[in-house]
Amino acid sequence: MSQEVNVEERLCEISEKAQFAMLLDILTPKPGNVHRYRDHPDTRIIHFAASITQLIHPLYKAAAWGYQLQSSVNASKKLGTLIKRAVRASMEPHEKNTLLGTILLLIPLAAAAGNAISAHKLSKQTLRQSLSQILHNTDVNDAVELVRALQIAGPGGAIPKTSEWTPRSQAFDFQSPHTIGLIRREKYTILDLQALAASYDSIAQEYTTDFSYTFDILYPQVLRALNRYSRLEDAVLATYLWVLSTRPDSFIQRKVGPQVAEEVMTQAQKVLSRIQKTPTKHWDTHISPFDEYLHSRGSRLNPGTTADLLSGALFMALILENIKLIF
Repeated sequence: MSQEVNVEERLCEISEKAQFAMLLDILTPKPGNVHRYRDHPDTRIIHFAASITQLIHPLYKAAAWGYQLQSSVNASKKLGTLIKRAVRASMEPHEKNTLLGTILLLIPLAAAAGNAISAHKLSKQTLRQSLSQILHNTDVNDAVELVRALQIAGPGGAIPKTSEWTPRSQAFDFQSPHTIGLIRREKYTILDLQALAASYDSIAQEYTTDFSYTFDILYPQVLRALNRYSRLEDAVLATYLWVLSTRPDSFIQRKVGPQVAEEVMTQAQKVLSRIQKTPTKHWDTHISPFDEYLHSRGSRLNPGTTADLLSGALFMALILENIKLIF
């Protein structure tokens, strides 16, 4: 009985820390995003708060499904359904797509954490092994459910039909009425679909590499920031600026093109350089103008993918490290 209670507590802990990771991300005043001091014209922080509240149950279900995978082969094909249910739940209060990218990262991570519960100690290695197993065992029904999740969310940003676009790429064009039929005919998995989008979408790229950027680069950067700054919010903000200064945000790229995304990255480099020489209590002097610049074009310069990736790495830090809030 005590073991069952312990498993239940661990499953609840996984969903709660995933939820807390999202709250940390949305409350931290990250330039260009919706945060506690700034709304977008069409999306306010209350929309995000409502979505995060709705996700506690889908995250718990993902963790519980991951745990069940240890003993049930029949439970192995469900990732797409879990993603779709989470998207639907997040939009239920207001019908706004607030957290699609975050859901695409946190649902498999929560499932992986649930799958690794029986490990003597949850570690980066055991979490990634579980995640890899989950990602590589999806089927055509998972792919169909993923496309349906995208159709429900209706994410912004055009799919770039560049020279890399092929007839096969049509399978990831969720707006096409022929997509689901094509997926069923070709028996695509979730990884097959994400591979088609990996060249222009950083989250899709994560799926094709077992979340290599999150595990190998971003999570260690979060830990370095936590060691450097006493306040959790400062560590989150510093990490966000570091990510934005080292790679163009793919959401901005799809909305306004690679040249503007590179310009945003250059501006982030300047801001990061300045705050690294400034006491945290004076950071706003440098960050506020950058925030104004990014918000000057509505939500077109919103580094949404950077925020999504950060949420995933924050969840890893919360679930793997003994992080305390410092006031």
